[in-house]
Parts: sequence; structure tokens; C-alpha cells
Amino acid sequence: MPDNAYQRRREIERMLLSGKKLTIPYLMRIYGVSRNAIRKDLDTLSICLPVMSRQGYGGGYYLMEGFMPYQNVLSKEQIKCLEELAFTCSKEHKKVLYSMLYEFGPYQYTGPKDDQEK
Repeated sequence: MPDNAYQRRREIERMLLSGKKLTIPYLMRIYGVSRNAIRKDLDTLSICLPVMSRQGYGGGYYLMEGFMPYQNVLSKEQIKCLEELAFTCSKEHKKVLYSMLYEFGPYQYTGPKDDQEK
């Protein structure tokens, strides 16, 4: 039984990370479990993810707007190093470096202040 709950939670997590809005009746139907089981799954996921809920028509469970799962995993030294590398590489590689900084760096990373090319 625990393996089923673990697998179900991983699948729910993937759906939330893909931007889907989920409802308890929908999750009950696809997994064949009780309302309480789904609520427990969502409560467990909300420990690590910013799961939001909205009641009423058009409501459901979703992740906080703007949430990106890997943000803030780079240290300041790593960010500085990648920014410095961006000055020495091609335009294509610079785009890749900036996308890495945006995805794994601080929230709302927009590039170094003195880089005009972006």
C-alpha cells in the first residue's frame, strides 16, 4: 500500500509541476481512492511545494504562480562565475547560461546589471 501512495503522490506532483489545476473528484476518479487519501496526498506535497487551492467554480489545487522548482539552488559564487563566463562565450551559449541562471538562480533573475546584450 505505501508504494501506491508514494507513486500516486509523485504523479500528482508531476501534474502540478506541469501547470495543471487539479480537483479532488478528478484525482479520486483516476486513482480510485477516497477523498481523505487525496487530501492527505495534497497535504504531504504541500510540505515541499507551494500548493494553493481555490474553492468554488473553476477552483482546484495548483502551484503558486511563478513557482519554479529549482530556483535558488546556485550559490552567489556560482552565479557570479556563470555571469563572467557569459561575457566570454558565443551568443548561443550566452542564452543557455542565462537560461540556467534563470532556472536555477535567484527568483526573477534578469541578468547582470552591467550586461547590455542579454
